[in-house]
Amino acid sequence: MSSPSRRILVGVGNAGVTVLDQLSVEFPALTGLLAVNNDSDSLNASIVRDKIVVPEGDPREGFLAIDEEFGRAVEGASAVILCGGLGGETGSFLLQALAILAKSAGITTIASVGMPFSFEGKHKRDTAERALEKLQEICDAVVVIGNDQLSGGSPSTAAIGEAFVLSDRALLTSLLTLTGMLSTSGPVKITRADIHHVLGKPGSLTHFGFGKSDGANRLHEALEKALKSPLLALSGKGSALKESPMILLLLRGANDISFAEMQAAVDKIEQIAGESCQIKVGVHADAPLGSALEIHILASSGGAVRKPSKASESGEFKERIGSITPIAPIAQARTKSTILPELQVHEGVPSGAEADGKGVDELFPVPTKPASKTGKKPVATSKQMQGTLALDTYQRGRFDKSEPTIVEGEDLDVPTFLRKGIKLNPPSRK
Repeated sequence: MSSPSRRILVGVGNAGVTVLDQLSVEFPALTGLLAVNNDSDSLNASIVRDKIVVPEGDPREGFLAIDEEFGRAVEGASAVILCGGLGGETGSFLLQALAILAKSAGITTIASVGMPFSFEGKHKRDTAERALEKLQEICDAVVVIGNDQLSGGSPSTAAIGEAFVLSDRALLTSLLTLTGMLSTSGPVKITRADIHHVLGKPGSLTHFGFGKSDGANRLHEALEKALKSPLLALSGKGSALKESPMILLLLRGANDISFAEMQAAVDKIEQIAGESCQIKVGVHADAPLGSALEIHILASSGGAVRKPSKASESGEFKERIGSITPIAPIAQARTKSTILPELQVHEGVPSGAEADGKGVDELFPVPTKPASKTGKKPVATSKQMQGTLALDTYQRGRFDKSEPTIVEGEDLDVPTFLRKGIKLNPPSRK
């Protein structure tokens, strides 16, 4: 049974591991971090304690090598939050595969992912979009960070290195927002159903803002910073809050957060979003007295509403592994070679053939020999484990257009093995 409070943050790929390292530095008491990567240098340099090394090479085969280890690592968790960048082959695949494993175990599964910058090319963007579509089908909720939004949607004079720092920071902030919202308790809290309602829509755009302040006017300063976040803007439409049917608002800090501050924050957001928008508020007061007040705003726009997955449907997610990783082809490649239809050669029976009621001959039939032109009965075909060449027609080669040489009723221009009905076995494969 899952623990009611155990959450695991999983950093996948270089981007995900980098974000977990930053979290470890800023919040050294934070637990439940797991780094997963096939870049051994990145993992060796990481300060995260728990790590899973994915074998280098094809990420699909690498996943098959670590799926059980990952399953043990998240066993008993109440929630798994996956974090990483989409667009590269490793991150795009592993994020989907690990999400399916977590979801198939009945664990609340959330992903926070960064989309590529425009300058990273169309191929990477297309890969990211396909992976995102799959993640939104699998996970209970997905936070999508459009890196181009961080620069206001227009070319920036910032250095490329600074752009990726902004991207990592946005991912880090999203993890703080999600863990904070999952941790709220008491009379003013955000539930997992609320998070799913806002972030569980395939095709939706995610919007969130973050701000903090510890001054005398901390609420208004923190709220102003959060509302100015570039990820709360819709191109040509102003604030994304105007397009969001439901908004999650989290106040995080010490236990001196007042109802007046909470009401002021709700009033300001309602003023922007409109009275018809539903605002869900959560308070997470776990910081020491004197700590800064944090404001987290999470919303989405567009997309189609999807019903939450039931625990009884977890088998469906397990099966979906086959749609993103060639488990069956890999297994088959290890047991048999490609079947050449003209030779019908096999090196063994595929596993499960006997269970299906099909024997060797049904799966790989031995061709029958047609009656010879001489009227003689064909040589009986013995049952063989290895297939034989199908010789349905006779070829006379360079004698094809000449008069046949007939001796005692036999055409001597036809090769002897054809005239005698002798079957030739194809060369064995080693």
